[in-house]
Amino acid sequence: MKEGRKLEEKEWISAVLNGQHQAFGHLVTRYQGMVYRVCVKITGETESAKDMAQEVFIKAYKALPSFRGQSSFSTWLYRIAYRTCLDWKRANDREWRHRSAADYTENDWVTSQTPEQEVLEQEQSAELGENVNSLAEPYRSVVQLYYFQRNSYQEIADQKGVSVKTIESQLYRARQMMRRQREELR
Repeated sequence: MKEGRKLEEKEWISAVLNGQHQAFGHLVTRYQGMVYRVCVKITGETESAKDMAQEVFIKAYKALPSFRGQSSFSTWLYRIAYRTCLDWKRANDREWRHRSAADYTENDWVTSQTPEQEVLEQEQSAELGENVNSLAEPYRSVVQLYYFQRNSYQEIADQKGVSVKTIESQLYRARQMMRRQREELR
């Protein structure tokens, strides 16, 4: 984030905390897209995602006095969105609905140069998508955040509110589980 944006963000947060509640609208405008995308990915439903996004901003507004600035505002907000949607998902659907393999092939992989390579890559990404989808939480989300969204260990740890070591351990275990799945299929 540019230094100017960070300063502007701090000013808005300060204004809200000093009673200028309309300043929170600037933060909503800046981060509504990010929050909505997180909500859609977790809920898998656009209408539920809209509801969850509103709930996330209400929670963030109420919790703003507890924001200490140790992480960026976007990381803090992402953590609220992630946990809010995860709680909703657990309450509304005991069996998680998984992203389809097509989500991974369309959005998360670079296409090949030749048609043959593209078909092979699509088959491999579909298999990988199925393997990732079969992982239990928290392994699935850590793999998605690291490999598909290209977040660093630190960013994932900040978003999930855990240590970097926990993220390293979860990624290691997820890789082992996926390796065993591939071996079982052979």
